Amino acid sequence: MNTRPYQLVNPMNYQQYRILTEALTAVHRTTGIEQSDEKIAFTALNLQRMKRVEKQFELDTQLEELIKQDGVNWNWLVLVESWCGDGAQLLPAIASIAHAAPGIKLTVLLRDENPELMDTCLTNGSRAIPKLICEDAATGERIFTWGPRPTAIQKQVNQLKASYPEISHAELVQQIHLWYAKDKSKALQQDLTRLVQDALEKQVMSTEI
Repeated sequence: MNTRPYQLVNPMNYQQYRILTEALTAVHRTTGIEQSDEKIAFTALNLQRMKRVEKQFELDTQLEELIKQDGVNWNWLVLVESWCGDGAQLLPAIASIAHAAPGIKLTVLLRDENPELMDTCLTNGSRAIPKLICEDAATGERIFTWGPRPTAIQKQVNQLKASYPEISHAELVQQIHLWYAKDKSKALQQDLTRLVQDALEKQVMSTEI
């Protein structure tokens, strides 16, 4: 029985989220309460980023083998907002991975509509997104969390900030998206390969005890 202590508000599959993003772009709006020009512009730009990732994504062979194992019976919850640039780069790839796994159901949730869930997986005390939560589909037990950014790309971000402490936010964001474009979802898949492998190994160990 699922024992999740909170309700999921406005749960969507990936296709529904894509349709929502397209609809918001068409009427010059964004998700969330703050309808700033900046966030509205980011939503339109992110729609193009999502389309590019969808076309370019290639599933890693090792990860594919792992997610198709019998022990995978999971719910993946992803917290995101349409104005979030990292979300646009990562969610389409996460959706493609989940689609390839018979035992994974993906649910997309808007961060600001689900504060209780968001506050269970803060990053250094902040509501950084996207955030992927993997739960056991039968029990609701949390297996792992991931996000808001692939380890390899975050390492590059940290190095850039250390080398150029006066870099502007706009310059930093531009560089991050260049890294995403060059990486083509490989860093994300490296992280998930490790997490999925660890989770499956723990499941095997628990059945042997």
